[in-house]
Amino acid sequence: MTSKGFSGSTKKLPPLQAQNNPLVRPNDAGHAEGINDIVFDVGRVLVDFGYHDLFTLLRNHGAKVEGVKDFVKKTDLLSYEYGYISDKRFIDNINSLLESPLDHALLIEKWVCIFKPIQEMQALARALKDKFGVYLLSNTSGLHWNYLLTECQLNQISDGALASFEVGAVKPEEKIFREAEKHFHLKPKTTVFIDDLEENVAGAIACGWQGIHHTGVNNTREKLRTLIQDL
Repeated sequence: MTSKGFSGSTKKLPPLQAQNNPLVRPNDAGHAEGINDIVFDVGRVLVDFGYHDLFTLLRNHGAKVEGVKDFVKKTDLLSYEYGYISDKRFIDNINSLLESPLDHALLIEKWVCIFKPIQEMQALARALKDKFGVYLLSNTSGLHWNYLLTECQLNQISDGALASFEVGAVKPEEKIFREAEKHFHLKPKTTVFIDDLEENVAGAIACGWQGIHHTGVNNTREKLRTLIQDL
C-alpha cells in the first residue's frame, strides 16, 4: 500500500530578508529573498535507520547478504524506490534470497521497523511549521513511506510529503525537485532544502533552491539561523 502526498494548512510569514548571507541567493533584481518554505529529507535527518534485525532474520534463513549495497542489488531496491515494481514484487525479491520463503506479513514487519526518530530534528521541523511551509522529500518506497507518515507520524510535523516512488525520480535528479515545486507550490529562491547527502543538496541548488548539508542538529540549526531570524 502506498501513501500519496498529503496537504494541510500552511502558515507562512512574509519572506525574511537576509543581509550579507551566503546561503541566500540574490533575485534577478539584485535583492536577497528570504525563506518561505523548508523541505526536509527524511532518512538520517528526521529518522535514523538500520538493517541489523532484518539482515539477522534473512541470514538465519539462509540468505547470503554481505551488506546494504549487496541487499540493494539483489532485491532491486532502487527500482522499488523509483516506483517501477510493486510492494509484493519487492517482498518476493527478499523471499528469493531465502532457502524457504517466509510469511509476507513477517517480512513486511521487519522491513518497515527499521526506523528510530531523531527527536531534536523532528522538534525543529515542528517548530518551523508554525511559521513556514514544511515539507518532506524522500528517496523511498511504498511500504516505508506509509509507515513513516502514519506509524512514525511524520505527517503531523509537515504540511505535505512527496516520495521518489510517487514521481518516478530520485534525488539528486532534477525531476524530483521540479515535481516538489509543483506539488507544494514552491518558489525555488524562497525554498531551502535540508539533506544529509551532499549530492542531493547540490541537486537542489542546481534547481535554484537554497541548500543545507545536514551533519547534525546543531549544524543545521546554525545554518538555518543565517536564513531565519529568532530561530
